[in-house]
Amino acid sequence: MEKVFKLGHISDIHISRQYYRERIKSLKVLLREMKNDGVDHLIVSGDIVSTADENDYYLTREIFSSAGFLSAERLTVVPGNHDIFGGPHRAVDIVSFPQHIRTVDYMKHLSLFQNAFAETFDSVHCLSTTGLFPFIKIVHKFAILGLNSISPWSLWKNVFGTNGAIDENQYEALTNPRVREFLKDKIPIVVLHHQFNDIASEEYNKNNGIWLRVESKTMRMRKRRKLLRLFEVLGVRYVFHGHIHRNELYKQKGILFANGAGAVCDDPVRFLKYNLLEYLDEVCSIKIKQLPIPYAVPAASQPLYNGYKAIHLPSLAVTIENR
Repeated sequence: MEKVFKLGHISDIHISRQYYRERIKSLKVLLREMKNDGVDHLIVSGDIVSTADENDYYLTREIFSSAGFLSAERLTVVPGNHDIFGGPHRAVDIVSFPQHIRTVDYMKHLSLFQNAFAETFDSVHCLSTTGLFPFIKIVHKFAILGLNSISPWSLWKNVFGTNGAIDENQYEALTNPRVREFLKDKIPIVVLHHQFNDIASEEYNKNNGIWLRVESKTMRMRKRRKLLRLFEVLGVRYVFHGHIHRNELYKQKGILFANGAGAVCDDPVRFLKYNLLEYLDEVCSIKIKQLPIPYAVPAASQPLYNGYKAIHLPSLAVTIENR
């Protein structure tokens, strides 16, 4: 009989020896449990580190390696805004960060990220002549489209480095007819960092009114409708992302979106968790798998910046036939 193929997904693990040492332990435990659960391939959709520190890239690389995931066959990664720009973590950083981000060398940090996880890109098909992204990686019955949604700094459009967009070079590459050949007889999956949904629940609006107004301007995916139309044309079935710190599943335009950003931190349900997509006999199912293991939290109070005040949405399991 055919073996169940398992894709695991996490995001926003924010590894930092300086600020979040407890997350190192949480990640090690989570990867161990995912390996024991038989996860065949792991997707990490950005914010792997928290301060864009090169040493933290390589620390995380070693953690993936020790868990047996550091290869193109077993791991797919894309960058998050913290991997490129870092972020404010203490009260004093709120004052200094807007000036700091202007000095960040975007291409240098993107290159450092790619070099740290170079093995994971060994088997990808680059679709653009201008850079690694977008790429396609064939994993079992899936064609994984890796996108870079991290926009360069802009005083008017991306002052905190947290807004996202797919630039024209990537968009043009995705419209190339040869992309269809890679997707033929495969299930297309998109991996990028930024979310596509709005935060509109009554609980969120009640508890986060001020932050909601900030988020609407500084933590959104730009031109997402245009990108959604392209995903429809390409037959994309699943989109894995992070950025907003919670785990949830939701649908748009018939596409199932999975946010994995509450895997090891910030989600008010303080347990390790990951998104799990299983494939067997042309049928896919996806769910949020919560482990009976609390994630580690610092003994002192949390640093100032952990994203927004997250809320927990119930897990959603969906089964879809691959036609």
